[in-house]
Amino acid sequence: MKINFQVNGLPPKKDGAQSMWGKPLEAQRLVALRQAALQALKGQPALQSNIKLTLKIHLPANDRSMGDLDTFITGVCDGLMGTPYGGKLDPLLDNKELESIYPTKTIAIVDDSEVVSIQAEKVICESDQQWYEVVLEGE
Repeated sequence: MKINFQVNGLPPKKDGAQSMWGKPLEAQRLVALRQAALQALKGQPALQSNIKLTLKIHLPANDRSMGDLDTFITGVCDGLMGTPYGGKLDPLLDNKELESIYPTKTIAIVDDSEVVSIQAEKVICESDQQWYEVVLEGE
């Protein structure tokens, strides 16, 4: 199975000791990622094995230092799985309207240890907008 989707803004970043699920900015990014992935799946189950991830982050020329590529990759992988996170969530994630993407629910990747290939890049573009595209292939 192959799915692809685009999201406006930057991907969630996993960095530092504090969980991204409790940070307001990352919570907004997680919501956008998880909603886009859920829509792209169109009711199909999450990928379980032989997963290939392609991530392209499109940035304006003056935004090259918006984050390290590896923190975005980890944020996307962790954001597409369900988390057993027992700490404090950002209040946005407790919104009843977002129940379908609640953090404990698996969205597109059952376990990121099954990711066998990652291709990621920052693409400098003419636009003033930040956006990214995700392609997932697997079984």
